[in-house]
Amino acid sequence: MKKKGLAKKTHTPLRILAIGAHPDDVEFCCAGTLARCIERGDQVTIAFACNGNSASMDRGPEEIIKIRSREASNAARFLGADLIQMGLPDFGVDVNMQTKQLFADTIRQAAPDVILTHFHTDYGSDHNNTFVLVRDAALAATVGNFRTSRPAVSKSPLIYMFEPLAGYGFQPEVYVDITGSWSTKVKMLNCHKSQREWFLRRGGMDVSDYMEVVARFRGYQSGVKLAEGFIPLKNWANIATGSVLP
Repeated sequence: MKKKGLAKKTHTPLRILAIGAHPDDVEFCCAGTLARCIERGDQVTIAFACNGNSASMDRGPEEIIKIRSREASNAARFLGADLIQMGLPDFGVDVNMQTKQLFADTIRQAAPDVILTHFHTDYGSDHNNTFVLVRDAALAATVGNFRTSRPAVSKSPLIYMFEPLAGYGFQPEVYVDITGSWSTKVKMLNCHKSQREWFLRRGGMDVSDYMEVVARFRGYQSGVKLAEGFIPLKNWANIATGSVLP
C-alpha cells in the first residue's frame, strides 16, 4: 500500500531588491542569500546608491568610478541579477526630497516583494541614510501622488536589514544557510578587485578572511557551516509571518 506523504510546498517566485550604499556592500553582506534566491527562482536586482568615487589612493574620481561600475556589473552578471546604479557621490547620501525620489524610483523600477538593505546603525552616513531612505521610499513608492519618473507600485515590500561591518549591535533574528552558495559569494566579492586592494592598503584588512569569519560565526550560531544574518524591519506594513528568505 502506498503511503500518503505531505505534499511538497512549492515556492512562488519573488522579486528581491538588495540596496547597498556602495558597489561592494551587497557582496559583503547578502550575496550568499541572493544566490539562494536565484536558485529557487526569484528575480534579483542589486542597486547601489554611491558611485564609489572616493575609494582609491592612487586613482582620480572619474577613473575609479568607471572601474567600480565595471566591477559591480561583473558581479551582478555572475549572479544573474539586474543592476541599478543610482549615481550619488560617496558621502552624498543625504536625506532630502531629491534622494527620496531617487530611492522611490529605484524601488518602483525593481517592484520588489522584499528589500535587503543596511542596518539602521551601521558605520558612516552613506550606510545609515541608505536605510532611512529605503524605509521611507518603500512607502512613498506606493503613493501615486509622490511623483517620480515611474508609476507607483501596488504594495510596500518587506524589508530585512543585513549585518553591518564588524557586527556592532547586531544580533540576527533570521539566518540563511549559505554553505552551498558560498563560492558564488566569494566570486562576486572577487569581482571588486579595486576594493580588495583598497582595504588592504588602507587598513590591512583582508576582506575575504573577514567575510569568512563572519559567515562561520553566524553558522555556529545557527547550526550550519556558513550563514548570513538578518533582522526584519518591524513596523506597520512590514510584518510577515515566518521568513520569506530561503
